Parts: sequence; C-alpha cells; structure tokens
Amino acid sequence: MKLKTLQMNFENNYKDAAKLNYEEYWKLLERLMAEGVLKAGQADYYKERGEALRAQMDNFNHQNNVKTF
Repeated sequence: MKLKTLQMNFENNYKDAAKLNYEEYWKLLERLMAEGVLKAGQADYYKERGEALRAQMDNFNHQNNVKTF
C-alpha cells in the first residue's frame, strides 16, 4: 500500500507527499525486517523496489515533472 501511495503522489507531482511517503516506506521496511515479519526474499524484493525509486526521487522536483500548464 505504501508503494501505491508513493507512486500515486509521484505521478500526480505531489513532491512533498511523495518524499514523505518514500521516507515512510524505508522506515516501515526496516521495522518489518527487524520484527522478522518479512522473509529474506521478500525483504530483498522490497529493497530493490525502493532502490529503483531512489533515482526518481533524487531528481524529483516540480520543474522537471510538470509537463503542461
């Protein structure tokens, strides 16, 4: 659900919300790993998904994501 919310905010150019969601995603992932809720394969999958988003988040700003006005 965190990934869906993050993707929605990113696609809708909600910069601040998307960045907050990204930070929440990593905190949640760390907590679930620490609690042993995720198996190693699951944790690896979600880490890869988060890392794939990192490049997008690094360059995410209003100027380069707004296509039209």
